[in-house]
Amino acid sequence: MDHFLTFLLVGFFAQLADGALGMGFGVISSSILLAQGLPPALVSATVNAAKIPTGTAASISHYLHRNIDWQTARPLALAGVVGGLFGAIMLSGLKGHLLTGLVGLYLLFIGTMIVVRGFAGTAHRVVTSHNIHIIGGTGGLIEGIGGSWGPVVTSALLGSGVEPRHAIGSSAFAELVVSLSVFAVLALTFASGIWGADIHWNQIGMSLAGLVMGGVPAAMIGGYLARYVPKRPLTVCVGMLAFSIGVQRLLSLL
Repeated sequence: MDHFLTFLLVGFFAQLADGALGMGFGVISSSILLAQGLPPALVSATVNAAKIPTGTAASISHYLHRNIDWQTARPLALAGVVGGLFGAIMLSGLKGHLLTGLVGLYLLFIGTMIVVRGFAGTAHRVVTSHNIHIIGGTGGLIEGIGGSWGPVVTSALLGSGVEPRHAIGSSAFAELVVSLSVFAVLALTFASGIWGADIHWNQIGMSLAGLVMGGVPAAMIGGYLARYVPKRPLTVCVGMLAFSIGVQRLLSLL
């Protein structure tokens, strides 16, 4: 029961950050599951499974608050699915330390840029269909590998000048689509025994249930926060969160 309550609280606060800022759920929950010694493929599958109900709630909330820009969300989701499937299939052969370092450096750069733009109040939209596909494909790849979409995608959209609430809402919808695809692939690999390992499935079930039951109500609140929190503070918060996650990932290599 203590394990369940812990993940219920983790799910609530992680999804509250994710719903309002467009990132946080995957990174926080993945970090805790990895710290328990679970294999990366199982962590990715668990986090993506939790993101299906929480992502559905978040997408509904963002839709109701008109935070989704469909011209951004559709190509983002399409490219994300392609990247996510590739990441899920190739997960076992990738070197985690190299990936962690590269993502960490990227987040330091993009986080700094977003914070500067937030304080300066400048965010000219320069996103095109071409770089939306690049952003989505990259985010999907990271999502398939480690269950972390928001720090890459939301921060890149912000850095490209997309309005904060549209970046967050569009990213949340696309993430739901990508999570469905990634979870389906990973579930099939587990069913076929590719990842055969001594796994405590009861522990995984309790973690997943806690993340979902804590995350769903928080997801409904996040859409409201993303719409009504003032633009400049929201932009700065996203940048600071991206930067801090980058620092955390680099420190984990030491």
